[in-house]
Amino acid sequence: MTIICCQIQIDRLSFMTEKDITDICGKIEGSWPETISYESGNDDGRYVNLFATTSDRVMTWDRIRAQMIESKLPGGELRDAMIVTMTGDEGWDDYLLLHHFDRAEHLDTLEQRLG
Repeated sequence: MTIICCQIQIDRLSFMTEKDITDICGKIEGSWPETISYESGNDDGRYVNLFATTSDRVMTWDRIRAQMIESKLPGGELRDAMIVTMTGDEGWDDYLLLHHFDRAEHLDTLEQRLG
Protein backbone atom coordinates (compact mmCIF):
# COMPACT_ATOMS: atom_id res chain seq x y z
CA MET A 1 0.00 0.00 0.00
CA THR A 2 1.05 3.55 -0.72
CA ILE A 3 0.37 6.61 1.41
CA ILE A 4 -0.07 9.98 -0.24
CA CYS A 5 0.08 12.98 2.10
CA CYS A 6 -1.40 16.34 1.16
CA GLN A 7 -0.19 18.96 3.62
CA ILE A 8 -2.14 22.20 3.46
CA GLN A 9 -0.36 25.06 5.21
CA ILE A 10 -3.16 27.14 6.64
CA ASP A 11 -1.20 30.38 6.96
CA ARG A 12 -0.55 30.33 3.19
CA LEU A 13 -4.28 30.35 2.37
CA SER A 14 -5.80 33.61 1.15
CA PHE A 15 -9.50 33.20 1.88
CA MET A 16 -10.12 29.66 3.09
CA THR A 17 -9.94 28.79 6.77
CA GLU A 18 -8.75 25.72 8.64
CA LYS A 19 -12.40 24.76 9.12
CA ASP A 20 -12.95 24.98 5.35
CA ILE A 21 -10.02 22.62 4.85
CA THR A 22 -11.17 20.11 7.47
CA ASP A 23 -14.68 20.24 5.95
CA ILE A 24 -13.17 19.36 2.54
CA CYS A 25 -11.18 16.53 4.15
CA GLY A 26 -14.33 15.21 5.81
CA LYS A 27 -16.18 15.18 2.48
CA ILE A 28 -13.29 13.41 0.78
CA GLU A 29 -13.14 10.88 3.61
CA GLY A 30 -16.72 9.87 2.93
CA SER A 31 -16.66 9.91 -0.87
CA TRP A 32 -13.32 8.49 -2.06
CA PRO A 33 -12.73 4.73 -2.17
CA GLU A 34 -9.27 5.13 -0.60
CA THR A 35 -8.74 4.98 3.15
CA ILE A 36 -8.64 8.64 4.13
CA SER A 37 -7.60 10.24 7.39
CA TYR A 38 -6.58 13.74 8.35
CA GLU A 39 -5.05 15.64 11.22
CA SER A 40 -4.49 19.25 12.16
CA GLY A 41 -1.48 20.62 13.95
CA ASN A 42 0.95 23.44 14.45
CA ASP A 43 4.67 23.11 13.73
CA ASP A 44 5.96 26.64 13.14
CA GLY A 45 2.63 27.22 11.39
CA ARG A 46 -0.81 25.62 11.26
CA TYR A 47 -1.38 22.72 8.87
CA VAL A 48 -3.85 20.02 7.94
CA ASN A 49 -2.45 16.71 6.66
CA LEU A 50 -4.75 14.59 4.50
CA PHE A 51 -3.54 10.98 4.17
CA ALA A 52 -4.79 8.67 1.42
CA THR A 53 -3.81 5.02 1.73
CA THR A 54 -4.21 3.31 -1.62
CA SER A 55 -3.22 0.35 -3.74
CA ASP A 56 -3.76 2.43 -6.92
CA ARG A 57 -1.38 5.38 -6.63
CA VAL A 58 -1.99 6.53 -10.22
CA MET A 59 -5.76 6.81 -9.75
CA THR A 60 -5.35 8.48 -6.35
CA TRP A 61 -2.78 11.01 -7.58
CA ASP A 62 -5.02 11.76 -10.59
CA ARG A 63 -7.96 12.32 -8.23
CA ILE A 64 -5.92 14.63 -5.97
CA ARG A 65 -4.73 16.67 -8.95
CA ALA A 66 -8.21 16.93 -10.47
CA GLN A 67 -10.16 17.71 -7.30
CA MET A 68 -7.65 19.54 -5.11
CA ILE A 69 -5.01 21.15 -7.34
CA GLU A 70 -6.38 21.72 -10.85
CA SER A 71 -10.03 22.46 -10.05
CA LYS A 72 -11.13 26.10 -10.20
CA LEU A 73 -12.22 26.01 -6.57
CA PRO A 74 -10.65 25.01 -4.24
CA GLY A 75 -7.70 24.22 -6.52
CA GLY A 76 -6.51 27.77 -7.02
CA GLU A 77 -6.37 28.33 -3.29
CA LEU A 78 -4.91 24.94 -2.39
CA ARG A 79 -2.29 24.95 -5.17
CA ASP A 80 -0.48 27.83 -3.43
CA ALA A 81 -0.67 26.29 0.05
CA MET A 82 -0.15 22.57 -0.45
CA ILE A 83 2.69 20.04 -0.56
CA VAL A 84 1.96 16.50 -1.81
CA THR A 85 4.27 13.59 -1.03
CA MET A 86 4.00 9.85 -1.64
CA THR A 87 5.73 6.96 0.09
CA GLY A 88 8.18 4.90 -1.90
CA ASP A 89 9.41 1.33 -1.63
CA GLU A 90 11.18 2.24 1.62
CA GLY A 91 8.23 4.13 3.10
CA TRP A 92 8.98 7.78 3.83
CA ASP A 93 12.75 7.17 3.42
CA ASP A 94 12.44 7.38 -0.37
CA TYR A 95 9.32 9.47 -0.80
CA LEU A 96 8.37 11.40 -3.94
CA LEU A 97 7.57 15.11 -3.90
CA LEU A 98 4.63 15.38 -6.33
CA HIS A 99 3.49 18.97 -5.72
CA HIS A 100 4.88 21.96 -3.85
CA PHE A 101 3.46 25.44 -3.45
CA ASP A 102 6.97 26.78 -4.18
CA ARG A 103 7.23 26.34 -7.92
CA ALA A 104 11.05 26.53 -7.70
CA GLU A 105 11.11 23.14 -5.90
CA HIS A 106 12.17 20.18 -8.03
CA LEU A 107 9.24 17.78 -8.35
CA ASP A 108 9.38 14.04 -8.79
CA THR A 109 7.03 12.24 -11.13
CA LEU A 110 4.97 9.19 -10.41
CA GLU A 111 6.51 7.57 -13.48
CA GLN A 112 9.86 7.56 -11.62
CA ARG A 113 8.39 5.15 -9.08
CA LEU A 114 6.52 3.05 -11.63
CA GLY A 115 9.38 2.77 -14.12
